[in-house]
Amino acid sequence: MRLATARQLSFAALAASLVLLPASASPAPPAESFDVVIRGGTIYTGEAPPFVGDVAVRGDRIVFVGKKAGGAANRTIAAQGMIVAPGFIDPHTHADGALMSDNAAARLLLPFLTQGVTTAFIGVDGGGSVDLGKTTGTAAGAEQRRDFGINFASYIGFGAVRYAVIGNADRAPTAEELERMQGHVRTAMCSGALGLSTGLFYAPQSFAKRDEVASLARVAAVAGGIYDSHLRDEASYSIGLLGAVDEAIAIGREAAIPVHIAHIKALGVDVRGPGPAGHRPDRGGAGQRTGGPCRPVSVVGIGHRPLRRADAALGARRWAGRHAEALFR
Repeated sequence: MRLATARQLSFAALAASLVLLPASASPAPPAESFDVVIRGGTIYTGEAPPFVGDVAVRGDRIVFVGKKAGGAANRTIAAQGMIVAPGFIDPHTHADGALMSDNAAARLLLPFLTQGVTTAFIGVDGGGSVDLGKTTGTAAGAEQRRDFGINFASYIGFGAVRYAVIGNADRAPTAEELERMQGHVRTAMCSGALGLSTGLFYAPQSFAKRDEVASLARVAAVAGGIYDSHLRDEASYSIGLLGAVDEAIAIGREAAIPVHIAHIKALGVDVRGPGPAGHRPDRGGAGQRTGGPCRPVSVVGIGHRPLRRADAALGARRWAGRHAEALFR
């Protein structure tokens, strides 16, 4: 996965803005002075076993990680009994709205920071904005640069792309429309997108056939992206859980792109038995990179209300598309 293109943003928390050096960093000379020293915490570098020691900061850089930081500090933080670690990366969030808000407090993403999350991926499940350059601030002539509380990187969402070209139409795109969709993906990848995301369970994305999705995934693949998907089915609403897993893998194979299944779960008693077969890492075949987190799910809800079988986007997609507003009141 290609993270180098994600835009580096300003931060509201110290942990979010600093680059953690490995524990083997050379000891700081005793005569040095630091802006901040975090003393006595249990340090997890991710590259070595945890140990008790100090982290020293000068400006916006960590300059020492080790047993004891010598020298004076303008501020000392006592971290005994606490864990000191690099910020966590959340690879599947719906923080798009907060990050794009005009409210500076919302853009701080305090719930993320207070849990140690300093980087979030957005544009998942096929959502987000088709204008990724505007989202990430990489568009030419961007009006202003905003401050954010965390780092973020974005996929280009298939749903956003499809809606921008053919709206909610339940049909295949024309050749000209498909070319325009591919152009949106190409532009987004050049603006720093991680890859193409889909949410094929949801209308109008559910109206697309596999070849349409694969044709856009090929564009992302050329730019080094990945294919991240909320499966078309997680139960037995349409093609079934294993059929949906196979579809995601087939898209990856046809587009020559690594596949990540956003959340793989066996939803319902009728698929609990076959579920583990869909989780096998060898299901993708030789030479194909696939992966995804697994979790048991007993109840699914939208807006704190149970999602009934008849309400599924695929089970009654035309009806739900016309009456979604009334459905979730």
